[in-house]
Amino acid sequence: MLESVYLVLIVLIIIIEFIRKKDNEIDFLSMFNLAFILWYPLPGFLIAFDVQKAVGADWESVLANTNSWQTATAIFIGYFIVVKGFYSTSARTLGNKIVIKSRHSGIVFCYTIFLLLFSLASIQIYSSAFGGISNAITQGLAARSGWVSTGALGFFMRFLSGTGFSSYLLAAFVFEKNSGKHKLLKVVLFLGAVVSALISFMLRAGRLNIIYYLLGFYQIYILKTKKIPRISSAIFIIFTALFLFYGKNLFSSLSAIPDGFDAVIDRFNQSIQDNARDEGFSFYGFMSNFYYTVFSLDTAFSKSYDVRWFIDILYGILSLVPDRLLGSESPETVLYYNTVFIVGSFDYAIPTGFLAFGIYSLWWPGLVIVCLTYGWIGGCLQSMLEKHLRDVFWMPYFYALVAQIWVFFQGSDPESFFQSNFMLLAASFLLMALGSKILIVRRDQKISSVQGN
Repeated sequence: MLESVYLVLIVLIIIIEFIRKKDNEIDFLSMFNLAFILWYPLPGFLIAFDVQKAVGADWESVLANTNSWQTATAIFIGYFIVVKGFYSTSARTLGNKIVIKSRHSGIVFCYTIFLLLFSLASIQIYSSAFGGISNAITQGLAARSGWVSTGALGFFMRFLSGTGFSSYLLAAFVFEKNSGKHKLLKVVLFLGAVVSALISFMLRAGRLNIIYYLLGFYQIYILKTKKIPRISSAIFIIFTALFLFYGKNLFSSLSAIPDGFDAVIDRFNQSIQDNARDEGFSFYGFMSNFYYTVFSLDTAFSKSYDVRWFIDILYGILSLVPDRLLGSESPETVLYYNTVFIVGSFDYAIPTGFLAFGIYSLWWPGLVIVCLTYGWIGGCLQSMLEKHLRDVFWMPYFYALVAQIWVFFQGSDPESFFQSNFMLLAASFLLMALGSKILIVRRDQKISSVQGN
């Protein structure tokens, strides 16, 4: 019965996406709809339909908490609250009042180069903990899983994503401002930034990071052309599915890099053979990347605990500060409790997802507050950025990046969100402060002064 509820929600989301009015083929809510289906109703449907086949033996400890009507209701209601917040009049009004004007392209270019150099320096410093970039890549999966210690230099991992940000901005100069004496230099810098971004993803062994990164360029293309290429879309979908399914095998095989390329291929093939099931490619295996949000939501409803009162937003920010600077150990966050509730230990982390974060924070009222606020922020950001896609040369690239950051919170909690997106958030604020002027248009249509210096 529960599978019918999830299936109805999936169909409703698809219908809403196709019938609603939008200025761009893929906007913030389009990205949200796709990610929401993958993180919530589709995993819920598979679990309700055949829980043993969906999760297998790896999640036996949480099977008792699955197939909950409360969970299905929260997912169903949560989606529509987000949509309500997204289309809130106040969100759109505020977003439309904020006007962004780019400063001279030279300032933006200098900022982009600084960001790239800083990120490259961070890659070098972080890799030195392993004895070099090659060794760091081979141990990327182990470091991500917490099996090896990076020591104090692990702090620099949070700056690696600046390479992806800088490659987006350099793409704006290559495809929008590629004129004058430095055409070749811009192209070389852009290609170098792309390679650096891919290296940073390998250092973190993050499959979803690569998917988000490539999806950003795909979205930018659609923003520029106002059409969805069918062949490219099909290729991207197939690549995404294959990479999510086999990406872990790929990253684990990188440990054979010191033995040569052939050794990496052999390790990859052996890894697939070791993990393969008789049916070959498994859709359930592909979806295993997304079950944790439903498990977390089930757990938030079934366990006994004191409500968190949204304190984890503050704890998430504090988690960015090293313990030695705080003078004490970081407080235990909802990420910690959620993981311990599910698997009984904190050997690795299981993010709550934004719906479970709301439940942990203030039960059902917390769910409403989180979803409404989340949707409101998305609607405001889209209204603010969308109107400048044509008059600010770097805006389509920034728009795609901000959409990714906003969508990513669905599968996160404050600690995991700030840890994973710190560099992107900081770089975005700096770009707005150094590379643009922000104006507020008042009701009388006069432009009040603003800062951007």
